[in-house]
Amino acid sequence: MDFSTITDLLIGWVLGIGATVNDLPGTIAFALGLFTWFSVELVFRRIVAGLRWVVLLGVLAGLGVSLPYVASLMFERGGEPPALSVPQDPSG
Repeated sequence: MDFSTITDLLIGWVLGIGATVNDLPGTIAFALGLFTWFSVELVFRRIVAGLRWVVLLGVLAGLGVSLPYVASLMFERGGEPPALSVPQDPSG
């Protein structure tokens, strides 16, 4: 059995029970609602977790920031500051 078959089977089962939810005892209807809520939340959480990385990489690509540049910013260990040249004032 693959994942899509299991998903279709569970969706059909929940819809079949949901069609008769008015005839169910309160405890079973509550348990069904709780199961459905957490199942849908789990699916959305996985989708959003994947989209978070897609959005982050899209923002970095949109800004033109490359992976080597980001790595150099993250792993740079400091060092000597760059030398600044002070312009000479001709009147002074």
